[in-house]
Amino acid sequence: MFTMDTKNQEILARRQAERAKITTPCVGDFIRFETGELERVSHLHNDSLQTSPGGSIYLNESGHGSFSGGLNPAIELNTITPTTEVIEGKFWFFHHGIAGAGRAVYFDIPCRVFSTSAPYNGFLGSSLKGW
Repeated sequence: MFTMDTKNQEILARRQAERAKITTPCVGDFIRFETGELERVSHLHNDSLQTSPGGSIYLNESGHGSFSGGLNPAIELNTITPTTEVIEGKFWFFHHGIAGAGRAVYFDIPCRVFSTSAPYNGFLGSSLKGW
């Protein structure tokens, strides 16, 4: 497993700076449902998003995440409200930006938390195991 060396820290700083420019929910942020379930934003549509309680999130150069894993049913964006809460979320990218098998560097970064008035209809469960 590769570590967060100086070059990887520079890559992470650039990607976090790009992520900080995003004002809407993005892949990797958290959604808190009224029933208490807490899940990660896993896929975005024009007027809705999908969540997931587990999976893997790659942090792109643009600051956006790319999710791999199962998705819960979509919830409408008009039910989403920002909060002041921040939670550390796990991401990864390739060591020194060079793609290849076994080259992942894992790290936690601060993620925004949004609340939703949408009912929780997740079929994957509500555990944050692995986050």
